[in-house]
Amino acid sequence: MSRWLLVTQDFPPGFTGGIASWAVDLALALQGADHDVTVLARHTGPTTDADAAWPFAVVRVRGRSWGNWQGLWAALAVWPRLDGQTRVICATWQLATILVRSLRGARLGVAFHGSDLTRLTAAPPTLHRVARSATALLPVSRFLAGELRRLLPEEDLPVTVLPMPIAAPSEPTGPWRKELVFLARLTPLKGVDRAISIARALQRPLVVIGDGVALPALKAAASQAPITFTGRLPREEALAGLERAAAILLLPRVDEDGTGAEGLGLCLIEAALRQTPAIGCATGGVPEAIGPGLLLTDPDHPDLDAIRALLDDPDAGPRARQHALAHHGPQAALAALLSAL
Repeated sequence: MSRWLLVTQDFPPGFTGGIASWAVDLALALQGADHDVTVLARHTGPTTDADAAWPFAVVRVRGRSWGNWQGLWAALAVWPRLDGQTRVICATWQLATILVRSLRGARLGVAFHGSDLTRLTAAPPTLHRVARSATALLPVSRFLAGELRRLLPEEDLPVTVLPMPIAAPSEPTGPWRKELVFLARLTPLKGVDRAISIARALQRPLVVIGDGVALPALKAAASQAPITFTGRLPREEALAGLERAAAILLLPRVDEDGTGAEGLGLCLIEAALRQTPAIGCATGGVPEAIGPGLLLTDPDHPDLDAIRALLDDPDAGPRARQHALAHHGPQAALAALLSAL
């Protein structure tokens, strides 16, 4: 039985986004394979019973100003727990910046999810240091692996693309629903305005799950459309909202300077496992998550006939599920991890 430390800023109950979900799924995958796993997560408030309910250990790490000092707090939490048999995984490279100065024989994997790379126009010295010292660099998409090589062209990078460790639910048996679904943080780059335009053009209801800075403006603009804004939901409720919908849409854009591309699109894989096909665009890692779904070449002027064809195809949902099962899951993630670390 191997000993693993999973270090993350984001972890429930305080966080429900992509990195928090990934950390939960990876810890469950490790624990399910009989590994000894401890999650070291940022302390976000009073201790709750939620941490004790996990089948693995959760240790809350205290520290001020995590945006500036997360590398220090992570290192101080990890160092006393290190030995030559330990495997450490940091959810982002910023958590590893000080830890890499003394690994004490431990093996270190560093994950990359999106904006931690796509917002960079050049690699800071700390990213060079992490890349040189880590045992494995673990981007969650081939696109992000390319971003690493763009930022670090001179480095000999130990890159392994890490499949999403999400466990598949039982195959859904209920009827397919008519509505489209959008699930993301509601920021200008996520493309919810494009999803709203498509729903209007198709005269399909749209359920928007998530919150963010763009929510008030979106509600005002969509007041006359058949659109439901749920706000942020607990993960299980959000996943239930994906099951057997007509399709999930993720149509992100990049910033004016070309930064900020979507790293992968976990929600598309979560939806596929629930037999909901995806509609996306060729931004960042989205094409990798789309699988057999529909990739729009011009999401601002979409091919509505192609969208209707996908929505009318009774095999689109099962194909999406089979693709997700073939490329992701706990076993695929653990196989990649164990080969890299």
